[in-house]
Amino acid sequence: MLIGADGIKSVIRNKIVGQESPNYTGNVAWRGIIHADNLPKDFMERVVTNWVGPDKHIIVYWLRRGELLNFVAIVEDETWTDESWVVKAPWDELKSDFEGWHPDVQTMLDACDRDQCYRWAMNNRKPINNWRTERAVLMGDAAHPTLPFMASGAVMAIEDAAVLARAFDAENSISECLDIFQRNRMDRTARIVNESTAIGDLFHQPTEEALKQAFAGRSLSKERDDWLYSYDPLNVPLI
Repeated sequence: MLIGADGIKSVIRNKIVGQESPNYTGNVAWRGIIHADNLPKDFMERVVTNWVGPDKHIIVYWLRRGELLNFVAIVEDETWTDESWVVKAPWDELKSDFEGWHPDVQTMLDACDRDQCYRWAMNNRKPINNWRTERAVLMGDAAHPTLPFMASGAVMAIEDAAVLARAFDAENSISECLDIFQRNRMDRTARIVNESTAIGDLFHQPTEEALKQAFAGRSLSKERDDWLYSYDPLNVPLI
């Protein structure tokens, strides 16, 4: 049996599904890491912080027990086409993208290593209804690449592996095992792909009033607790 776990540019996927290009979503991601020593003392809480605004947002969180601050800045940009993950871009452009944003954002950007600003295209693929042949199957980003706006792309691959292992414990035929795996993972991963895309749109409201209306009566944490975080791939009933 062959497992195609070779990412969004999967060669195995091309053999199973057919040749197709990833879908560029119109967003680019700036990424950088800042040493805490370069920031004011007690800068920001030790929680995930999400700054949102028209056509862009920036997610910030601490690493290594507060030694490093990581940022991911998403900007709508229809002109960026490079698919590489290791392209550096000018710090001046990053700074310009967030001109006028909160002083904490300016402090972070001013403190980052100006020679280590990476920018890449945000790609995904629309959900499909088949990941397998009789003896080959896709999993992870090869099957259901998603945007990072629900922070769930990597964990979907881990869940895939857990469910696939359980399918092999339950059945003898490779084909039957792959059928169980696909049947039990397809709806969940499709929902995550679609809702991750929708969350990106939610964060990029054009005005403060539109943002308030978009979030009115909603609790993203509660919504995700109800179905995303409560899922246990080792014990969920397989159908």
